[in-house]
Amino acid sequence: MPNRTKPIKQENGVTWSMIIITIFSISLVLILTLPNIYLDNQIYYESREIAHYRNIAQTLREEQTIILHKLEAIKYQDNIENQSSE
Repeated sequence: MPNRTKPIKQENGVTWSMIIITIFSISLVLILTLPNIYLDNQIYYESREIAHYRNIAQTLREEQTIILHKLEAIKYQDNIENQSSE
């Protein structure tokens, strides 16, 4: 009895299963990384906005200090003029 086994077919090149596995792998990597990239960008822009508002608040505090010093000087000058006119 001769051995009549079918010869094993050796595949050369790219198969459909390789393409499907590659697409699935790329999709999985994108699904896992895109939300992280999005959140990192949102955090970056929010922190820039917070820094901007902190700078504005600091400027306003400094301006308030200057105005209070000017007001004290005016009150002092007015007090001196009132005392000298009496």
